[in-house]
Amino acid sequence: MYTIAVLFGGKSVEHDISIITALQTMKNLKKYKVIPIYISADGRFITGDNLSNAKTYLNFDRNAKNLKEVNFKLGCGQIDIIKHNKIKQTLKVDCALLCNHGNGGEDGSLQGLLELAEIPYTSCKVASSAICMDKALSKIVFSSKNIKSPAYVHFDICQYKAKKFDILKSIIDKIGCPCIIKPARLGSSVGIGICEDVKKLESCIEEAFLYDNKIIVEKYIVDAREFCCGALKIGEKIVLGNVQEVSKSKIYTFSEKYLSSKTVENKKIAEDLEHKIKKLAEKTYRALECDGVIRVDFLYDEKQEVLYVNEVNTIPGSLAFNLFPFPFSDLLNAIIVEAIEYHQKKRGLIYTFNSEAIKAYIDMADHMVK
Repeated sequence: MYTIAVLFGGKSVEHDISIITALQTMKNLKKYKVIPIYISADGRFITGDNLSNAKTYLNFDRNAKNLKEVNFKLGCGQIDIIKHNKIKQTLKVDCALLCNHGNGGEDGSLQGLLELAEIPYTSCKVASSAICMDKALSKIVFSSKNIKSPAYVHFDICQYKAKKFDILKSIIDKIGCPCIIKPARLGSSVGIGICEDVKKLESCIEEAFLYDNKIIVEKYIVDAREFCCGALKIGEKIVLGNVQEVSKSKIYTFSEKYLSSKTVENKKIAEDLEHKIKKLAEKTYRALECDGVIRVDFLYDEKQEVLYVNEVNTIPGSLAFNLFPFPFSDLLNAIIVEAIEYHQKKRGLIYTFNSEAIKAYIDMADHMVK
């Protein structure tokens, strides 16, 4: 029986959504030994007796039982379970199932830790995770692969402070209003706003800078229809989920995504449009060198008949299980097996190279001393 570490939480504005994803995931891991690893809001890695119970998180400090710290042992695929500064148990982890959303979990940093720990994990790899998380970097890849996305301007807070007038002029000339202003490296629609008046451009930008030091300003596609499609890789094949149209206000808000009790309306999508969306989802998956399960979000300009990739979620909410026509448990099994097989292949690569470099350096240093 495989031992699966389910990682969730984290120092992210999407912390609570990550908990929900993990709770749903743990309910569907029937044939594995599961170790829940909760990353607290201050970045501590914790396990405990009742971390698969939703009520625990209503008041974590009061409700959580028998908490222990988790330490990843680098290079050996193991974790130490620690209590009162003493190692109580050392466990081998066969695979880490990532349910983290946003900073610190979806941006490549957690993936880097798992690479160093020699633990397989179910998400995009380090570089792909970092690029997909950064909306500006994603657009550079889209452009290189002829994948359409809305026109944009991006800048960081230092650039904005140094060249504020030039940046504002560039936005007005290239993008205009209305425009959408987004933190470059956040998800769940946090910090996103529509600026409909040039006079409010500065205040909208300053609002976005509260959430990230880098932001992106995009052209607003008026009356665009919004779609999403799930995708995952099994071997060399990309398995595509159903295409779903999103019912939304002007932008798909955090509340609409996670706090609304409305059921999703399955609207009829034209067959040729659905085909284009699926084809573009696969192209995007390959262009960004993704792994695991992702969700690709699209905008469709019906008047111009142009389909845009809006963004890619490398660890989507609820792992996008609702977008696939098979049970959640099957999806989890598939990404776990894929992660373990990839890791085994990677371990077969050569990582050492014997050379005379050190000896040559010593000889050269000795010669220079003489």
